[in-house]
Amino acid sequence: MRVLLVEDDPSLAASLQRALESQKFAVTAVTDGERGLQELCGNGYQVAILDVLLPKRDGMSVCAEARRQGIATPILMLTARNAVSDRVSGLNAGADDYLPKPFAFPELLARIHALLRRPKSEVTPRVVSAGPIAIDILRHQATCQGQVLHLTRTEYRLLLYLLENAGIVLGKDVILDRLWGSEHGGNSNILEVYVKMLRRKLTAACNNPVIRTVRGVGYTIDKT
Repeated sequence: MRVLLVEDDPSLAASLQRALESQKFAVTAVTDGERGLQELCGNGYQVAILDVLLPKRDGMSVCAEARRQGIATPILMLTARNAVSDRVSGLNAGADDYLPKPFAFPELLARIHALLRRPKSEVTPRVVSAGPIAIDILRHQATCQGQVLHLTRTEYRLLLYLLENAGIVLGKDVILDRLWGSEHGGNSNILEVYVKMLRRKLTAACNNPVIRTVRGVGYTIDKT
């Protein structure tokens, strides 16, 4: 069984890795949220152990983004916070279980086995596509007519959101809220910049900008 461990405390991470490997788990350990998200979305783990307080990207955000991308790997959240509101936030972000620190390893192990016994939930289709564009969600890879697109994280998220809603015109504010939350401040210039960069890459790969502008409304990708 492959386990992903995302924990920034070196001592705890090393201790957990040794203990899990003694139980015949194959453990990959990373120390920040960005790498944790890349591992979780790009590899087939049977279970993930995810700390909440992480550098670069917090565990709640990692969990929520992984679920948005269709990753159904069982996630066990670890945190020093023990308030009910914190546990609720973790579960609402898509976590399957929540274990406050400090904890005993036998309890962690029992919770892992309980997660592994659960029936697998339905996941987002592995490939989302429209016209010449396809995204393999589990491999985190976008292609245009079979040619791999080298996208930034934001370009990838923008393209995936448009593909998931192919045939639907998405308003600029809707896209801004999805990609940047409240940080965009109503300024659509940043979206226009990313659309322009993404179109340039799509045109270079398959001679087709793909993304269509609906004036006064927003953007869409046609289904065919």
